[in-house]
Amino acid sequence: MSKRISSLLKNEDINRLVKNFFSLSVLKVVNLILPFVTLPYLIKTLGLEKYGAIVLGLSLIAYFQAITDYGFNLSATREVTKHRESRRQLSFIYSKTQTSKLYLLLLSLIIIVPLILIVPQFREDSLVYLLICLMLIGQSLFPEWFFRGVEQMGYITVLDVLIKGGFTIGVFALIKSPDDYWLYPALFGSSYLFVALLSHVLVMHKFKLNFYIVRPSKVIKNLKLGFPLFINQFMPNFYNNTTTFLIGMLLGKQQAGLFGAIRQITNLLNVLNSVVSIVVFPYLVRRQDKFGVFSRLYLAGFIIISSSLALIHKTIFQWIGINNTDSTITFLILVAGINFIVAYSIYSTNYLIARGYDKIVMKVTFVASLTGLLTSYPLISTFGIVGGAANIAFAQLLMGGSAFLMYIFINNKTSITNSTGATKRKRHLKKF
Repeated sequence: MSKRISSLLKNEDINRLVKNFFSLSVLKVVNLILPFVTLPYLIKTLGLEKYGAIVLGLSLIAYFQAITDYGFNLSATREVTKHRESRRQLSFIYSKTQTSKLYLLLLSLIIIVPLILIVPQFREDSLVYLLICLMLIGQSLFPEWFFRGVEQMGYITVLDVLIKGGFTIGVFALIKSPDDYWLYPALFGSSYLFVALLSHVLVMHKFKLNFYIVRPSKVIKNLKLGFPLFINQFMPNFYNNTTTFLIGMLLGKQQAGLFGAIRQITNLLNVLNSVVSIVVFPYLVRRQDKFGVFSRLYLAGFIIISSSLALIHKTIFQWIGINNTDSTITFLILVAGINFIVAYSIYSTNYLIARGYDKIVMKVTFVASLTGLLTSYPLISTFGIVGGAANIAFAQLLMGGSAFLMYIFINNKTSITNSTGATKRKRHLKKF
């Protein structure tokens, strides 16, 4: 057994996969632990009202974060993976992607700043929301897609730990009363900005790449090519954030704070799914024959892990200070939904997109997300935060189920085509 493992690790692909998984696992463990350190303190110090204002601000910014991301974490990652041996080509991909993100960031800020200053609900906490824009700028500039593409996840780990570490120290050192809630986005935003700038220095010096502003025509072409993946990334974020946003607008900041705290816990599972998907995507682009083994093992393992979290959730609630009567049912519905989104991640991202079926995934994502968007208001206004959780889970069920059905259809079609092609080749050879 040990010889078998040793032999596998000598394989360059497997070795890189293990290293990347370990690097991102360290990162995500840090991301899992820190919220459980800071969340109870923030809720106790700020109260659900002020924490809810932060959650509402984050849900507003998340719309624009999805715009500036534009699916580059998949499209640009895929390009870098295919051309990583050519420094000239990498410099072009790096430049056109970052130039595109700069244009999208500028457009987002032009929209969001007046929105914060004009809308009464936002104007009340305008300083907080304007400071959250620093997070948007930092996240937009951070070239995570590049490190994914070259499969050097260790850099992401180190840089992200710098962000979260600096933020956590600042929370305990500086936030002492409800009036200090503006420090939350100030600390997070400044950490993101610093690390984003540092990451570009690293990319240009370590990988010897050059950055230049790409012509607008190239940017437009890049955005057109990436549009299907933009829809795939934007629409789920759109209905997800709309749910949190509507809870804050319809039910108040306190309910938004409660819902945000519960989602922070369920985010444990989202983080795990994110790690696995990020690590295996470039690998499955190169080794499509490994999809069957990966999908079976991962889906079974995730169901076991999510069920375990559901069993211990009340202990976690007590630790954080959540005692609302609707909290448990809200939590369980959200956990069920994450299992559906894992199926979506497996069959859409790591099968369909890895094989270039971007437009099919776009249609699946668009229809499911639009459904979730349309059902959000009636469910939230009728059932409160339970309705919000049900809305998210229902849309995730549609996404996961549709992605699986498309996988079955395309996989069967490919198998028939390959079988027919093999038969024809045999007949052709017999003639000779």
